[in-house]
Amino acid sequence: MPILAELYVATRTRNVEDADTDDAPLLVVKRGANTVFTQKLLGGNSQFSRAAGGVTRFDIRDANINSANLTFELHASGDDAWSPEHVIVWGISGRVGDERVIPLAAFLDLATPVTPADGGRWLSTDTSEGDRTLSIPSVGRGSNSTRARRVIVVCATDPYGGMFNGSQGPGGSLEDTGSANFVTLQGGGAGRLFLSYTLPSTPQADLGHGSGAFYIVDLAAPFGRVDLQGGAFTLTIAADDWWVPDYFAVFGVDTVIGGPKVLIPFVAASAFELKRMSSDPSEGVHSFVLPTAKVLPAFDLPDEVFDPGSVGGVIAARGGARRKKGALRASKATKAKVKRKVKARRRR
Repeated sequence: MPILAELYVATRTRNVEDADTDDAPLLVVKRGANTVFTQKLLGGNSQFSRAAGGVTRFDIRDANINSANLTFELHASGDDAWSPEHVIVWGISGRVGDERVIPLAAFLDLATPVTPADGGRWLSTDTSEGDRTLSIPSVGRGSNSTRARRVIVVCATDPYGGMFNGSQGPGGSLEDTGSANFVTLQGGGAGRLFLSYTLPSTPQADLGHGSGAFYIVDLAAPFGRVDLQGGAFTLTIAADDWWVPDYFAVFGVDTVIGGPKVLIPFVAASAFELKRMSSDPSEGVHSFVLPTAKVLPAFDLPDEVFDPGSVGGVIAARGGARRKKGALRASKATKAKVKRKVKARRRR
C-alpha cells in the first residue's frame, strides 16, 4: 500500500442554532488498536461556524503512514458542542507531479434539512450535550466504471490556513482574493456535458477571502471516471471580480442520501494547478481546465461479482476464482487417477 504524503478532511457544519463550535475537533487515525496520527483540525477561516464548510490539510510525509487498514475518528476537544452535516477524508500519495488521490472515509447526511434542530450528531466532551467520538466509515474508490449519484465540491480561497497560496496569473490586491462572482463547474466527455453546476450563494462564506466551502449536488444522470475519458472538468467565472483559489476538489458518491461506500476522485487540485480567475484578462483567466485526479489502479470486475467500494470484495472475487481453478485441477487429477485404476484392473 502507498505511503501517504498528505491527508485532507473536509466538513460542513449544520445550519441550526448552536451547531457551531470554537473547539475544533481532533482527528484520530488508527490501525487496529494503535493510533498512528492525531492532530486538531485547523479550521481555516471559521470552518466550524454555523452552516460553514471547509477543509484541513495535513502534511504527513514524516509520519510514514501507508493507507492500508486505517480507521478515522473525530474526537471532541472541548465542551462547546459541534454538529456536523458532512465529513469526508482523503489522502495523497506519490511524488510532486504524479500524485495519486486515495479516498479514505466519508459520512454524509449526518443530518438533513428536516432533521430536528436537537437531532443529528453532536460532538462534545460534555456527554450531556453529545458524543465524545464520531467514527467515520471507510470508503473505497470503486472502479473506473462506478458511477456517481451525487457530486461533492470542496474549495478554499486564498489565503487559506494550511494550504499553499495561489499564485498563477496576473491579479490585483491580495486583500481582494475573494469574490462575489459566480463560478460554474462543468464536466464533460465523449461529446456530451454531464455536469453544469454554478457554485451558489449559501450561508457559507463561499468564495470569500480566506474562506472554504463544501457543496453537495444531486445529479440528473449518474456518471463515472470512464465517462470522463476524452473530456475534463472546467471552471468559468461570471464577471471581473477576481478570485484566487488555493484548493479545489470534486468527488462523486454512489448514494442519493447517506453513506457512501465509494468516493470517486474527479479533481483534487492544489494552488500549483489552479489559476487566478476574472473575466478581466488583466486580473486572471475567464475559464480553465481542471486537472483530472490520478488514482491507484482498480480492478474493473462487474458490480455483480463484488461490491466496488470494498477491497474485500476484490479479494473474495479473486479467492473464489482461485478456488474454482483449484477445484477444477483436483477434479481432473481425480478422474485421471480413476482411469489409471480401471486400466490396471483390466490388465489383471
